[in-house]
Amino acid sequence: MLETHRSFVNSWESDENDHMNVQFYFRRFDEAARIFSLLSAEGAQQTTLPRDRHVRYHAELHAGARTLVRSAVIAGGYYNGRVVHLLENAETGALAAIALEATSGLAYRHQISPEQAEAALPRSAGSDPLQPIAADRILAEGGLLANASVVSPAECDVDGEMNAQYYIARFSDAAPHVWACAGLDTSWLRERGLGRVAVEMKITHHLPARAGEAIALYSVPRINGAKTLLLRHEIVRIADREPIASGEVVVLMLDLKTRRSQALPDALVERMGTKPASD
Repeated sequence: MLETHRSFVNSWESDENDHMNVQFYFRRFDEAARIFSLLSAEGAQQTTLPRDRHVRYHAELHAGARTLVRSAVIAGGYYNGRVVHLLENAETGALAAIALEATSGLAYRHQISPEQAEAALPRSAGSDPLQPIAADRILAEGGLLANASVVSPAECDVDGEMNAQYYIARFSDAAPHVWACAGLDTSWLRERGLGRVAVEMKITHHLPARAGEAIALYSVPRINGAKTLLLRHEIVRIADREPIASGEVVVLMLDLKTRRSQALPDALVERMGTKPASD
């Protein structure tokens, strides 16, 4: 695999759970993807966002950690041609997260086998690109308008299109509202010493969000397993309701002392009217 990124976890990149926020994982993966194309693909130009990016989180990263990303393309099998990025703690060598991206059509020199990419393959979120869901349907399923904002020029690349980090930043900012929609608000979690964490995430882009555009994020929580919720997100352009991006985030409750996951309350499962899937 080709080394494509080195960085450092700054304290301001940490969230309320005292670990690096998900948006900064995506920032590292996006920069690594652009560098990988330039270094490994013959005749490649600066890349744009991949249509689909799927991330699995394997370990927490805390302030002060040194990070390293290595990248390659899968050669053969069902995921042939998809790019894989491994984000590691450079001090310990521990795997922190892996990103799997949609094929770009480029020919890369750095390749790995499907077996070597096993840790990157989708587990709780599907592997196919997401299709947009209308905001009215999200609301009809018990969802809500979870975030509304205007795209700042500082959030965009040289072409005025919003960078990967800031789509995920909006997912992150919306998450407390969606958890509260499910009945697990911040005060309830704090009383029990619990935090909210994502273990798997994917985003499918439909149109770029551009500087100056007002965008809205509609979200709905769904039972996903004995310990996990799936938060379904839809970003739309407010002016014409055009779909911008669709997302799925698999989340769980984390005991902030033991750093171990906790089962969802039975009352929540009963209220949402869905039996949790077997793990």
